[in-house]
Amino acid sequence: MGRKFKIKNILLRVNLVLLLWLLIPFTNISTSFSHDNHGNMIEALEPYPTIQVNIKNFNVSDYKINFKIDNFELAPIGQISESQANVGHILLLINNKKKIMITEKTFILKKNLLRKGKNELFIMLMTTDHSLYTLDEDIIYVSKRIYVE
Repeated sequence: MGRKFKIKNILLRVNLVLLLWLLIPFTNISTSFSHDNHGNMIEALEPYPTIQVNIKNFNVSDYKINFKIDNFELAPIGQISESQANVGHILLLINNKKKIMITEKTFILKKNLLRKGKNELFIMLMTTDHSLYTLDEDIIYVSKRIYVE
């Protein structure tokens, strides 16, 4: 019984090694279709994009965010465009936790996405493959605060 167990164990390990050896070449292919490059950075090209943000209390529970963007084209989610410069989405980061990708110049922020008290919003420009745009190696962003009672 001991010898059969050892042989079976060795065969299982060999099968696992062979399986991994066969799958490793495909891991790069499968991850290239995901958004593994989140957090990568890419230098914006001239004319450099700029972003301004205006936040107004829309009603009792929502906030209307207007984005004024120059030299940047908003693209629909799912559109991949590696050849176009200064094209992509707006990334809204709420309290360093919640991430929202925005493709329009106006966005309604629901109060239930915010916590009571101070909320930090970071608004950044990103490519269609979700790399962050930079200018002189600094991320292009605007920060805002919303206080919720």
